[in-house]
Amino acid sequence: MIVFDGTYMLERKEDPGATSTHGCAWRVKIIDLSSADPSHPHIRPHAVLALRKEGGIFKTSCAESLGKRVCTDFDLKVEDLLWVETFPDLPGSFYVAVFTPRYHETEMHYSVTWRPILENERAAVAPWF
Repeated sequence: MIVFDGTYMLERKEDPGATSTHGCAWRVKIIDLSSADPSHPHIRPHAVLALRKEGGIFKTSCAESLGKRVCTDFDLKVEDLLWVETFPDLPGSFYVAVFTPRYHETEMHYSVTWRPILENERAAVAPWF
């Protein structure tokens, strides 16, 4: 079941010389994988699919730039997510975010590394790509 299908954009500081082409935007879909077959439990019950839509002068991913905001907006836990992205410089390839917790004083942040998508993961999200 699709929980969300819309656009997330990087918010930029007010810059009078900036144009909209300098902002990054992603089409983001949030999928509840557990609703498809409740008798078949998923290790990661939610999937986030992010496709770069436009803009951006910096090479960045949605997970690194907006992951915290997406998780907060939909009350998602990082450990319950299968986060899949495509990158403009690697067309046709899908990558899965690996979130590693990092503690800074009382706050937890995540570093993101990427790995190629596995066949079973690709099959699980294929209907929504």
